[in-house]
Amino acid sequence: MSRRAMTIYTRTVSFAKLMQRFKHGMESERQEQQDPLHLATAAVLLEIAHADGDFTPAEDGDVIGFLNSAFALTPEASRELVQEADELRNRTIDHFALTHYIRRHASLAERIDIVKTMWRIVYADRKLTDYENYLVRKLADLLGLEHRVMIEAKVDVLRELGLATP
Repeated sequence: MSRRAMTIYTRTVSFAKLMQRFKHGMESERQEQQDPLHLATAAVLLEIAHADGDFTPAEDGDVIGFLNSAFALTPEASRELVQEADELRNRTIDHFALTHYIRRHASLAERIDIVKTMWRIVYADRKLTDYENYLVRKLADLLGLEHRVMIEAKVDVLRELGLATP
C-alpha cells in the first residue's frame, strides 16, 4: 500500500481500531494495557507540546502533572503513559479520532480541564505562536467546547500564570 493510501486509510480508522493496531504492533512485554482515555488525552497533550517544535521541560511537567492529578497516576505510570502516547503520536496523529474518543468518554468538566492544560502547555514559554493558538482552538472545538468556554479557559490560565491584562 502506498504511503498516501496508508495516510488516507489511517484517517478513517476509529480510535479503538487505531489503539488495537498500535497495541499489537508494540514490541513491549508489558502485560498491563493503558486506559484508552488516558492514552488519547496524553497523545493530544503531546501534540500541543510539540506544536512549536520545542518540547521543553516545563511543558513536560505540565503534561505529567495533569496526567498525575486527572487520572490519579504515579509519576512513573505517567511517564510510561507519555512514552506510549508519544509512540502513538509518532506513528499517526488523528485529531478527530483522538478527540472524538475523549469527547465520548470524558465529562464536560474533564474536557475543560484538558483544554486548560493545553493553554498551560502553550504558555509554558510565555509566548503563543499562531500555530499553537490554531491547534488549541481546533482541538477545543473537536472536544465539543463552545468558543466562549474555550476563551474562558484561556483567560483563567492567563490569570493563573500572571499573564492576563487587567
